[in-house]
Amino acid sequence: MTEPAGRRTALAALRAAGVPGRLYRIEGVHEPEVLLPDFHFLRLRDGSWETGLFERGEYVVTARFPEAEEAAACRQLLLQLLPDG
Repeated sequence: MTEPAGRRTALAALRAAGVPGRLYRIEGVHEPEVLLPDFHFLRLRDGSWETGLFERGEYVVTARFPEAEEAAACRQLLLQLLPDG
């Protein structure tokens, strides 16, 4: 797995904006014990970063990025959770 610096920066931005931690999961840096039934995610699968929404028991992937483009995946997650910022 790649260095989580991009993910840690995204986590810091979400925390600074006051986004409740139960609303999202960021693989390797923010994996809450208790999540809401529906939550946003950033995860690495089969060499690609995926962002999307876990909804009704299913992962709905809205964007995929090559593993080397972790920063772009992080930006996408931030756009999902901070649409005005």
